Amino acid sequence: MALNAQYEVIGKGFVQQYYAMFDDPAQRPNLINMYNTESSFMTFEGLQIQGAIKIMEKLTSLTFQKINRIITAIDSQPMFDGGVLINVLGRLQTDEDQPHAYIQTFVLKPIGTSFYVQHDIFRLALHNTADEDPPHAFSQIFVLKPLGNSFFCQHDIFRLGIHDSA
Repeated sequence: MALNAQYEVIGKGFVQQYYAMFDDPAQRPNLINMYNTESSFMTFEGLQIQGAIKIMEKLTSLTFQKINRIITAIDSQPMFDGGVLINVLGRLQTDEDQPHAYIQTFVLKPIGTSFYVQHDIFRLALHNTADEDPPHAFSQIFVLKPLGNSFFCQHDIFRLGIHDSA
């Protein structure tokens, strides 16, 4: 399969659709349709989850009702199987909590004329803010492919976690 030339449009469109559903508690259960029953994986704040049903159990167990989200950057790359690798950097505030930076990575895999989320990694970028000049957070995503007895880096996305504080 060839590289998908529409990877940027697909990445941005997917992120808009995913967060529109996620951020609405009434729509959140419909996210199950974006995951594969058996082959989807999620890492949520370090917790490994496999399969659409277990992923949805986690997502529907989240107790916050209100989300204020600002997307800082969406970086996408085409994958050699026709899929799309997406890295999202943003800030979110749930209910009345303090806003926090977050990083979310998706790997979309083609299925027919559509895609499903094969991999989903979410992490809040929490840091000790007591430093006067704290270092910037960053996100770096690697996709490794086997090569003999080793691996090579097929995809690499790097992004500094710099947000407009205005």
